[in-house]
Amino acid sequence: MNQLSNSCNEEGLDRFFAQAREYPLLSADEERSIDERKWQSRDALLGLFLAEAHSHRFLQNWVGNLLENPPSLKVFLEKEHYYLLRREQSDLLKDTAKAVQLRTMRRLLGKSDSASQRRDLLNTLAELNLSPLLVAGFAEVLLDSSNPGEVAIALRYWQQFWHEPPELELSRDDNAPLPKAHHQALRRQLQAYLKAREQLVNHNLRLVFSIAGKIKSTTVPYLDRVQSGVLGLIRAAEKYDHRTGYRFSTYAYNWVNQSVRRVLEEQRAIVRLPADVNEQVNRLYRERLSYFNTNGKEAGVELLADRLQIKPELVTRLQQVGNLSVSLDATFNNDPDGLTLGDTLSGWTYSPPAAKAEQLSLNRLLIDSLKGLAPQEKSVIALRWGLHDSPPLSRREMAALGKLRNDENMAEAFRDYQESQQRD
Repeated sequence: MNQLSNSCNEEGLDRFFAQAREYPLLSADEERSIDERKWQSRDALLGLFLAEAHSHRFLQNWVGNLLENPPSLKVFLEKEHYYLLRREQSDLLKDTAKAVQLRTMRRLLGKSDSASQRRDLLNTLAELNLSPLLVAGFAEVLLDSSNPGEVAIALRYWQQFWHEPPELELSRDDNAPLPKAHHQALRRQLQAYLKAREQLVNHNLRLVFSIAGKIKSTTVPYLDRVQSGVLGLIRAAEKYDHRTGYRFSTYAYNWVNQSVRRVLEEQRAIVRLPADVNEQVNRLYRERLSYFNTNGKEAGVELLADRLQIKPELVTRLQQVGNLSVSLDATFNNDPDGLTLGDTLSGWTYSPPAAKAEQLSLNRLLIDSLKGLAPQEKSVIALRWGLHDSPPLSRREMAALGKLRNDENMAEAFRDYQESQQRD
């Protein structure tokens, strides 16, 4: 079975390498040209949104709800969709200047359509600098794409909870279909964006192979590391802006490297933690080990908090998080043919059958021996050692029972109980 799995992985890698060889490395000018097309398609889509009533209404709804009714984690069934929208839109609300621009945009969208109004809206949209991925998601929602991306899926779900802004013009028909020419123009610009992103990814697949090969792991196969690295490369292609002056390969390196290391962190332990929490735990234990090697003693919570510049309460929580479980199937030194941790543990959860048979035989012998004792002596032995499927009693507990047995009130209550049982 392992040989078949390895054979399938090798065939998959061969196909992947063959595909990558079809795309040569890009020069700086070629990268710039491809990325320019990506941003040009974004700007063209924004212009199309303002040129048609249905798109204009969607944009107006989006701005109003982003300001007054932003996405809430409570209403999203798929939490990943909420975090995706937060990632693409949170800067618009956190940045005070952009929040002001959003309000300006909402006010302009509510005015009558004119050339000056459209010019002001385009200037405001340029200042907001919306991500191409978010704008592409808008286009997929408007086109009602049959195979939308995750951003479009998240936007569609969020739409169910949108409130109609009071300034929205009621004369516009929200259910009217897009005009054919406008529909074709949106689709053409969306395809241009997707093609530019795909080109940046395909021509840099070799970077993923290189990084995945340098980061060694005995728990995560190479193909899984490559797959995670490709996801990081796609994210880099979505965010890259050639106007910063950096080469795309330089910009994408950190995204790919971080994505590969994240999958290693997630699969390293039984209990998976967010990457930032893993990093904090690692910093804590590095600092703790450094102090121990220097001073020969363990560092306290207050000292670690001072050295890491964090609160003592956080140090305590990180120490608790760091005490993660260890799999009993894990092998020593990651040797697949070696003994597992479970193989080296001694003792049994349950006693072996022979011991249980011996215990039952001993119990029968003791019960037979007690028959030769007086009733009071038999009761004392049985209670003291718990011979009748009852817990053993201490001498103090037995003395207390003896006092209750000689108590007249208890004796009378017991006789009444016996008589009631006989009547029943």
